[in-house]
Amino acid sequence: MVALNQSQSVLITGESGAGKTESTKKMMKYLAALAGGTGMEDRVLQTNPILEAFGNAKTIHNNNSSRFGKLIGKCGGVRRLPIYFNRGHSICGALTHTYLLEKSRVAHQQAGERSYHIFYQ
Repeated sequence: MVALNQSQSVLITGESGAGKTESTKKMMKYLAALAGGTGMEDRVLQTNPILEAFGNAKTIHNNNSSRFGKLIGKCGGVRRLPIYFNRGHSICGALTHTYLLEKSRVAHQQAGERSYHIFYQ
């Protein structure tokens, strides 16, 4: 990104339970570590546990299954960097949109599954 001064995109896709959520978290931690400095990095990373509490649940296949979609970096129909960097290459902000929350899970779960983590904290 820095060498070419161009925006980059990363698409993380895969089957259920493949590790998409964990891969995304590791990628964001790596970018934050690379950027260094302003304290904004920690604030961006701290959004993950909040989103997981409200949008992840225990299923029969995965104890921390994402039950929603997450798009990081789309604003007003214009695709932008998921994590915003200033001229000094430090993180200065981020944008996250969630969609397709599995609303039925609030009232009903299959045997051996749970509702969203937030209801058990």
